Amino acid sequence: MKKTLQTRLTALALVTALTSSFTGSIALAETAVPAASTTMKSDMRLAIDNGAVEGYGDTDYRGASSVTRAEVATMINRAAKLKSADSASVTFTDLANWQKQAVANAVAAKLLSGFADGTFHPDASVTRQELAELIVKVVTGGNLPSVNENVLNYFKDSDSIAKESRPYVAYAVISGIFSPTLDGNFNPTAAVTRDEVAKALKPILFKVVDILTTNDIHGKIEVGFDKKRNQGQGGIETLGGIVTDFRAVNPEGTVVVDGGDAWQGTLISNTTNGQSVMDTMAQVKYDAAAIGNHEFDFGRDVLINNIKNAKFPILGANIIDTKTGKRVDWTQPYVIVEKDGLKIGIIGFATPQTTSTTKSTNIEGLSFVDPVPLAKELSAELRAKGVDIIMVTSHLPGEQNQKSAEIISELADLAKGTGNGTLDAIVGGHSHMRVSGIVNGIPVVEAQSWLYAVGHIQLFVDKTTKQVVSSNASLLETYTNLTTADAKIHQTVEDYKAKISEKSGEVEVVVAEPLGRKSFRFDTNGGVDRDGASQLGNSITDAMRAAEKSDIAFTNIGGIRADVDKGELTYGEMFEVFPFGNYNVTGTMTAEQIKKAMEVTDKYTNLPAIQFSGLKVEWDSTKPVGEKYSKITQVDGTPIYVDGKFNTDRTFKVTTNDFMATGSGDGFTVFGEVKDWKDGAIMLDAWVNYANSLKAAGKELSVKDDGRDVRLDLKK
Repeated sequence: MKKTLQTRLTALALVTALTSSFTGSIALAETAVPAASTTMKSDMRLAIDNGAVEGYGDTDYRGASSVTRAEVATMINRAAKLKSADSASVTFTDLANWQKQAVANAVAAKLLSGFADGTFHPDASVTRQELAELIVKVVTGGNLPSVNENVLNYFKDSDSIAKESRPYVAYAVISGIFSPTLDGNFNPTAAVTRDEVAKALKPILFKVVDILTTNDIHGKIEVGFDKKRNQGQGGIETLGGIVTDFRAVNPEGTVVVDGGDAWQGTLISNTTNGQSVMDTMAQVKYDAAAIGNHEFDFGRDVLINNIKNAKFPILGANIIDTKTGKRVDWTQPYVIVEKDGLKIGIIGFATPQTTSTTKSTNIEGLSFVDPVPLAKELSAELRAKGVDIIMVTSHLPGEQNQKSAEIISELADLAKGTGNGTLDAIVGGHSHMRVSGIVNGIPVVEAQSWLYAVGHIQLFVDKTTKQVVSSNASLLETYTNLTTADAKIHQTVEDYKAKISEKSGEVEVVVAEPLGRKSFRFDTNGGVDRDGASQLGNSITDAMRAAEKSDIAFTNIGGIRADVDKGELTYGEMFEVFPFGNYNVTGTMTAEQIKKAMEVTDKYTNLPAIQFSGLKVEWDSTKPVGEKYSKITQVDGTPIYVDGKFNTDRTFKVTTNDFMATGSGDGFTVFGEVKDWKDGAIMLDAWVNYANSLKAAGKELSVKDDGRDVRLDLKK
């Protein structure tokens, strides 16, 4: 079983587009597991245990075999407990005795019919579109579903789905009844297997909770554009459409949560302290959100005010007042919502990394503690209150190996540290990664960033015990052709855009070539982006140094948030590169302190990723941390560290940003040693002025590799 599971997980990891589709089922039967145990229970076993499927003997269930019309009628009859009809009323001439009652019930329920010649064709196979129609008719009580068929645009062969079947297929796809296919087609006339029917029966056998998740919106509420697909992507109006589609299918059981970092990052958001994001999230009708590290960027008073005014709970169970040792009183640890007769407890966690990824003055007096013990404690508290399902929405980062599908980092740590019935689902954020899968029996998901994906966790809940018996996790694409944008949310975004349009559209300079955050070595170092100097890093630090007339400038790669296209560069686009409102600070550093700053390695790549100006350096990644740099000079050749010796004859005027200057930003503790920091220009303003000076001189902004950053081990 382990080998089979690994093979299927590996295959799934390779089908990125498919597992990020509206199919909602990255986990196949083998990976759908009850949250209370790491023991896997397949969809077939669930169908057997609930009396919907019988085998050809004690152990032979022929899951991979094509299913017949009579078998499907029998399975649905048992699962849905169809009303008993008079079997004598069925006059099909080709039915065996064991088939008559189930077929009679299905015909009476108007799920199936026979053929003009008086036969039923009990041994004929059932196609995928036929199965969709059967299951959906049961779920909707025989009514034609009212559902958005745009979801079918995902499939390459959408046009081959029969017209009369399209609403049923769309409903079934949104419901997660069908697993992703390797070729991107729906294959409507392909025969289904007994395993596939067992999976499709789950919405009949169990209550279904659909958890839709976002994280790291970063103010990106406007629709974006994917140039490779020539298709609109993201935007909160698109999210609103997706949520509407799910609520049409599962009106009582849809939950919507966010994993934090919602409002920091764009002009349309930052100019209102996040109000534009808050308003549109309220229109989506989120059930809860977590507090991300960048929620503190506008200051604690703004965060507290936003929490107070929000129309949905913003949660932070692990934010502790260091003076009292107790949870802060301006946020709540969890909220309880009721969905389809189920009480669902939603716990919110910030990432412990907040202490090093947020300006220290904004979080002074706060600690962000390990969520694992709190998850256990709060879970017990919620169970005592009669809560049926417990989930976490958090800013805990996740990472997923695309070959092995293994999930690691804080998101996985929480799942591994709890389990055993503590949590039923976990939502993450912060790392901006696409993550979905099962860890320690718990479905976990993180949906990239900027609304360029939506997480989807499905929980199947026993109708009697109200316990989760099966679950899966996947990602949904947010291409605009897959749904219909929410018109009211669209108008709200347009109203906010109108308020900032004049400033946002102001052209500051013309860019000669696309400028990115990837290392100049990206194409030669195995595709590692955080590996020293980049185009934007060079341009920005050059602007910092020019603004403050300093010897050297440093900034962190994580503070540069977007790439730049060729052509006219507007203020709004420059703002998206630099959304955090940081400002330059300038102080005095020794040669030894400068080398310490250069030696700090990036937590994602374990390579130096600091962006700098005014220096020329040589380093070797094979050397241990603290010994990587063999030569550091100013651009004019003045030595800082050469031949193992520091320049002790002088100090240097250094500019960095206020986030790094605290000594707690991104691990650059050495900046905390500087005692004479003086505030300078806002970083964005310095860069805009730098661009304007080029424009005034009739020049374009162009950034070539000037050799300031030499990695020796790649030259050997």
